[in-house]
Amino acid sequence: MSRKVVTMEQKLAAVFADVARGRATVTQVCADVGISRDTYYRYRRQFDAQGLAGLHPRSRAPKTTPTRTGDTMTALIVTARKELEREGWDNGALSIHARLHHDGLSAVPSARTIHRVLQRQGMIEPEPRKRPRSSYRRFVFPATDDCWQIDAFEHTLADPAASVVVVFEILDDHSRYNVDSLAWPSETTEGAWTAMTQAIGRYGTPRMVLADNGLAFTGRRVNSRVLFEKNLARLGIKLINSRPRHPQTNGKNERAHRTAQRWLAAQPPATTIESLQALLERYRTAYNRRPHQGIDHHTPLERRIAGTRPTPPPALTEPIEHTEAIETRTSSRDGYLALHNTIIPLGVEYAALPVTAFVTGDHALIFYREQLIRELVIDRTRKRQQPARPRPGTRRTLTYNPHP
Repeated sequence: MSRKVVTMEQKLAAVFADVARGRATVTQVCADVGISRDTYYRYRRQFDAQGLAGLHPRSRAPKTTPTRTGDTMTALIVTARKELEREGWDNGALSIHARLHHDGLSAVPSARTIHRVLQRQGMIEPEPRKRPRSSYRRFVFPATDDCWQIDAFEHTLADPAASVVVVFEILDDHSRYNVDSLAWPSETTEGAWTAMTQAIGRYGTPRMVLADNGLAFTGRRVNSRVLFEKNLARLGIKLINSRPRHPQTNGKNERAHRTAQRWLAAQPPATTIESLQALLERYRTAYNRRPHQGIDHHTPLERRIAGTRPTPPPALTEPIEHTEAIETRTSSRDGYLALHNTIIPLGVEYAALPVTAFVTGDHALIFYREQLIRELVIDRTRKRQQPARPRPGTRRTLTYNPHP
């Protein structure tokens, strides 16, 4: 036998009838139901006027909301969110606020107001358990190029084999400036060093580099040193590594990966590493010129320029020797390298191969891929430098292009 469910409205109607017949007092009814006498008489008036319909919960919203965001501004907010989503950028309230400012709109609502508008439109879901931004401990190096963060993430090409490649990203810690993005077949020391070489060629050497504990960056997990570590040390760059299983140390780069992956997902899919590299060059330019939430909505380019450490005038101190990165090829016949109006012999095994030279004053380090093949102090009085000791082995040939 089924049990009949009695609603709160039916109970209150029965209570009102008992009080009217003298079976119970108002005080007893209020104690049993758990309401005050004022609430009882208010329900009684509503019941007498409308019956059970008068006992249904009523909206407490005001009849008019003169401060509520208007329909025109609501439409602009919704449009900005859809545009950001279509372009592949972050599309939360802060990003929409920055987009409306960038579009030259006057009287832009606050980010909190934009968030409430998105909630009313059903475009976002509240996350009450999400950790607030103010609870995080942030660290940032004081000037541009004090520290670069390097890391890699996987990306699947749209070729028939669905090949999985990696993307190396190098981010300046102070300005969040993307100094290099490189597509590479796998996460190797050679790929990490190639990305670092390109970044140094554009912006010079940083003071230090922060990386995780992947074997492409460090061999300390196996009590060894990989070439990436050795090459940085030769250039006088300090390498520091994050604590194992603690990605927050490299958090700026980890967060940048999510932005890059979202942007790539919104673009026509790349089928080759070369087409992926072309997309990454477009992304790097756009990323560095858009407002960034982590640096008070300045662009990484603006913060990079403003955060450059001033250097003393040359008259007051010794000249500062900057490292110059030069990518070139050796001669096709005998492996000679023409550099700074001098000729450096490398050996016939390096004939016609691309090499990278790092020159600091008269000191030169010459690399083939990630391998150091010659270190010397250039004698400016000689047109041709002394040859290196001949190395045994067969002539090396380039099997693929390391600079797509």
